[in-house]
Amino acid sequence: MAVTEPRIAIIGAGPAGLMLASILHHNDIPCVVFERDSSAIVRAQGGTLDIHEYSGQQALDAAGLLDQFRALMRQGGDTIKILTKDGTVLFDNSGESREEFETEIKGKFVKGRPEIDRPVLKDLLIASLPPNTIYWGSKVISITPVSDSKKWMLEIDNDSHPAPYDLVIGADGAWSHTRTFLTEQQPMYSGITALDVWLHGVDEAAPDVSKFVGLGNCFLFDKDRVLLFQRNGQGREGSARCYVCVKTNTPTPPSSAALLGLEDEGAEVDWADARTREVFVQRYFGDWNAEFKRMVLAMTGQPVLRPLYMLPVGLEWESRPGVTLVGDAAHLMTPFAGVGVNVALMDALELARGIINCVETGKTDGDALAVMLQQYETGMFARSRKETAKTEAAMHLQFQEGGAEKLTNMVRAAGPEPEDLTYE
Repeated sequence: MAVTEPRIAIIGAGPAGLMLASILHHNDIPCVVFERDSSAIVRAQGGTLDIHEYSGQQALDAAGLLDQFRALMRQGGDTIKILTKDGTVLFDNSGESREEFETEIKGKFVKGRPEIDRPVLKDLLIASLPPNTIYWGSKVISITPVSDSKKWMLEIDNDSHPAPYDLVIGADGAWSHTRTFLTEQQPMYSGITALDVWLHGVDEAAPDVSKFVGLGNCFLFDKDRVLLFQRNGQGREGSARCYVCVKTNTPTPPSSAALLGLEDEGAEVDWADARTREVFVQRYFGDWNAEFKRMVLAMTGQPVLRPLYMLPVGLEWESRPGVTLVGDAAHLMTPFAGVGVNVALMDALELARGIINCVETGKTDGDALAVMLQQYETGMFARSRKETAKTEAAMHLQFQEGGAEKLTNMVRAAGPEPEDLTYE
């Protein structure tokens, strides 16, 4: 008797959703991905991502994409500089020989935390999928359980694929609609707001900024204030990015006007205006090294104010047949430990393994799939609890007095393979 393949819908074409689809396709299991954006480039795709040897790279390998990843990753993108606000360099491995790095990539997996730009990773995953897998411009209006079964109906705003699905996987990010079917928990404000600024074509536009940021990451910490510089892209197309982070010590995100100290806290603020950014930088970073402030203000591209949200450490829910979550939808965290995308890719890998096992063993009925989802979620809860706790601890450490020194000591103690920094 032929095995009936489960009908699988993935909601969201971010890294987790695309990785899950890619691994399934690599194992000849069809699925569809519904994405509300009209294309992969309709909005900014974010910055660089470090893909870890024991998590993200494992998922890429399961999709048959590891060799392509190694060809696309940015050489030297894993370098780190850590400075204090007065300009003291506490750690800098950007000048170290890369001979050891070149040797490391001859193995199957790249040791440490090799970097790849988010749009490049996304393009790699999209290219691995057959046509008509991703339905762009397809917003999920409703998800409805089918009575007397373990299936779900999706209502899509363009009426595509309305038939019932055996598995609906929410990869729909921080404000996931799918999550509402499993838990009432919504993201909470982390207490930190970041002004996200870029400088495109940085090598030609501002060679001094390019040199300062380097090929990888440049971090500066002080109490309640952090600058996170990073390199994106290479050569003439390369960009520099900075998260200008402020701990607001408020339960909800303050308005832009309140951040600037304006009397009218509801006043409209134009972050594209250079004077507005100068006021912001001077207000929160006025006592910092003047060169650092100049580097921030040189970044004039696409400024966006981003309040940072997170889900509670250890969030769990009661398993429900036919529906589950991966990535930020399940365990949204701030970027301060650099593990979020790797946890998401591991979600995709572990869930894919469960689905593949069901298909290979012929156990694709609703009850068997429900058991598989419960097993996946049990493992995911344990993994994500560890990583969200690490991220929360890293956030608190980096925004405290002496955070730069503490982080430097941890990086030095971890040695050349800082895969599992321990935050206390």
